[in-house]
Amino acid sequence: MVKAADAPVKPAVRRKVAVAPSLRGEPLSSERMLKLFAAAEDIFLLKGYHTATMSDVAKAAGMSKKTVYQIVESKAELFAALLTHHQSLLQFPPEQPGWTIRDILKANLLCLAKFLLSKEQIAIVRLIMAEYTHSPDLGRVFHLKRVQKARSKLELCLADLASRQGCELCNVQEMSAMLFGMSIGEFLLGALIGFRATPTKAALEARVSNAVDIFLSGCEALNRP
Repeated sequence: MVKAADAPVKPAVRRKVAVAPSLRGEPLSSERMLKLFAAAEDIFLLKGYHTATMSDVAKAAGMSKKTVYQIVESKAELFAALLTHHQSLLQFPPEQPGWTIRDILKANLLCLAKFLLSKEQIAIVRLIMAEYTHSPDLGRVFHLKRVQKARSKLELCLADLASRQGCELCNVQEMSAMLFGMSIGEFLLGALIGFRATPTKAALEARVSNAVDIFLSGCEALNRP
């Protein structure tokens, strides 16, 4: 994979279109669900997950409490569905003709970084950090719905690139975690704790570019005879 890092890669195999996420048969992207999600997010961020009630959410959504409970069974299920909806918004950019492995990794990491560093995502993560002592399950749901899925997209990207180059990566999960940490980790932690402002576009692009270069150079060194 690394020896051809700057050569155009083989076209990606066309995958089946993923089924749109739904809840009890209703697409999460339906007008009613989007209205409920917007209200729930506003209420959760305003009052905190622990304090917010389904009555608060129903009122903000302009729905009856009975209607809300016809859509979701509980506040926990609503929050999990909200995370799933947010996650569905993360779509890596389509590969362009002539793109190299380096180009693909940079494009996907920038897409992932912009998603995770957005005001909406930072606010949700801060909410979970603040609520963890009250609701430990909230952290587990977040890790499953958000963190694991975000990383799995990068893992799939690495595995797919290796496969198209006719090689196999020994530990895709570990390599993905290292690449994620080098390129996004510091920015994400700094933004979450308010230690630093969200990086500028130029700073983010420079960090991602350097991280990908270091990552590919390291992979090449590991694979030398």
